[in-house]
Amino acid sequence: MPAIKSLRAKEILDAQGNPALHLALWVDSGEVVETSIPNGIRHYPTQANNLYDQDPHHMGGKGVQKAVLLINQTLAPQIVGQDPTQQEQIDQLLLKLDGTNNKAQVGANSMTAISQAVLKAGAAVSGLQPYDYIAQKYQLTDHFQIPVCLYGLVNGGQYGAGNLDIQEFLIIPASHSDFRVSLEIESAIKNELQKVLKEKGANYATGELGGFAPFLQKNTDVFEFIVEAARKTPYILARDFFFGIDAGASQLQDKGKYTLKDKNNGLTSSELREYYKDLQKNYSLTYFEDPFIAKDAQEWQQLTAELGQAARIASDIPTASNPQLVQQAVAQQTANTLVVKPSQIGTLTETFSAVRIAREAGWNIVVSQRTGETNDDFLADFAVGIGAEFIKLGPVSRGESVAKYNRLADIYLALENNNQEGTAMSEPTQTNIPQPTDAPAADAAPDQNQAQNQNQGQASAAQPQAPVDDALKPPASSGQPAQPSQPAQPATNQQPTGGQTPAPTSQPSINDEVSLAGTAGNNPTTNPEPDINPSGNPAVNPAAGSQPVVNQPAANQPAQAGEAQMPSPTEAPINTPPAAAPMAPVQGGETQNNPAQPSADEEQASAADTQKAIDSTLEEIGAQPNAGAAASTPQPMATEQSAADSSQPAVENN
Repeated sequence: MPAIKSLRAKEILDAQGNPALHLALWVDSGEVVETSIPNGIRHYPTQANNLYDQDPHHMGGKGVQKAVLLINQTLAPQIVGQDPTQQEQIDQLLLKLDGTNNKAQVGANSMTAISQAVLKAGAAVSGLQPYDYIAQKYQLTDHFQIPVCLYGLVNGGQYGAGNLDIQEFLIIPASHSDFRVSLEIESAIKNELQKVLKEKGANYATGELGGFAPFLQKNTDVFEFIVEAARKTPYILARDFFFGIDAGASQLQDKGKYTLKDKNNGLTSSELREYYKDLQKNYSLTYFEDPFIAKDAQEWQQLTAELGQAARIASDIPTASNPQLVQQAVAQQTANTLVVKPSQIGTLTETFSAVRIAREAGWNIVVSQRTGETNDDFLADFAVGIGAEFIKLGPVSRGESVAKYNRLADIYLALENNNQEGTAMSEPTQTNIPQPTDAPAADAAPDQNQAQNQNQGQASAAQPQAPVDDALKPPASSGQPAQPSQPAQPATNQQPTGGQTPAPTSQPSINDEVSLAGTAGNNPTTNPEPDINPSGNPAVNPAAGSQPVVNQPAANQPAQAGEAQMPSPTEAPINTPPAAAPMAPVQGGETQNNPAQPSADEEQASAADTQKAIDSTLEEIGAQPNAGAAASTPQPMATEQSAADSSQPAVENN
């Protein structure tokens, strides 16, 4: 079996210039992977704790040298020798070593770095791309699709210039749009919006997440300006794109009421719900993220009941990717969409469990970036591998976001090739990381400065099988595993797949444009909501909608021997290594290839030695040793008061 040979953590910088964790992992069979973990901007009690230095003399107390030392000195010896395909086993070891209910000892950032690197290593030794490995191992989707992108064109709230209340103003391309068309929509509207803001004399500097942060009179002015910008493009509201918001409601509360510039007086929870309903009616909003603080559970339920058929009500802070909190939200019916951020909870095993719970409840999944992102592009593979309907990476304007969009584009081309050629696709990427001093020098390793190049899969003629976690497998309906490469089935309330129509020469009002859904000749639709299954995407359903132009042999005319098939002029050539063989689930769960189990006395002695080593390292770096910490349980639901009074450093939110 493959075994982890070495791992080494170091401190790098995130998109905000704050320290973040980077981890490189070596496998004895020669594979090398690296990963980096993003930071948030604010901490809430529902989220697991990160391990930060809190040293005012180093990076304002936000350094992660303690986490680096803990990983390199104490956690690494526990991970070395483990099989990287045994994800759940390694994650459970990390949880056991921490032993607290909120990752207070090891830190969620330390755990996520190791867990994420282990998954990449498991994919690499299996000869699969991470998205394919995730899909086959966890069976959370039966088809591949490129998620619908939620583009945050305008930043407000804690991410803006203090002028707008709402945290993010999103445009959402219609689900029938091809991924490349989706990028065209974002680019066209963003460029025209910048011109409009300049013409109106509004500030168009960028906010924390890369969107515009204009000075406007009202929150609704953002929608007006975007529609004005869209009139100068071929794209029409409620036909080609829709609006959404991340309200960031915890930032709106003041003395028990929600404050908005659109209203003179503070709003009660029920009045804010009516405000959202007006937005949905007047501006065709189909996505509301964190519309209320967590304690307003009744308003969450009411908004979901009233708008849930036409819009996604998405939970981020109240659930924090925590399986137990997701289960509570599902039982209370407080939302219909889950926002997933793996670094919020600590291990990927916990993240996959949260996704499975939401899936079984019929919820949609949104994979989201954090405020302090890195160039790691793992989120793209993660989103495709779990079959997420949406992904939120910000506007296509900053390096950390562009790295992930580029990875989505690579996956798009790979899936397109797979659908056209009918063969599995794997694209190993070679990078060079210098070996640590304790790792054998004979193994090739990638460059540490290329953190965004995470595609470490290596195809081979005979691929090892990777077992499926028993605890994460769906209820078995047959003896055959799901086949991720099958096309998606169209949803019942699907968007029309007709071609795009140029914008009319007259300048209709916003309400006129929203009502175009019912106007003949303009792609009428009965439900102005982006479909969760983008059937027009050839990566999902090559027979539906218009497909990108690709040169290929005519029907029943295979290419002659030695004749290379050329890509279209707009596409870069991609190398196609030998197809990776599908992984078959290993019977009996993740216990195969495990050595003989130690006796109870030996296990107890080993655990005691391990705990002493961890306590010694924690004491050395100034953290509190673990003294009988409670088993892992979910944190209480966040409230405005508890978030404000939290003793944890304000370093986490998005």
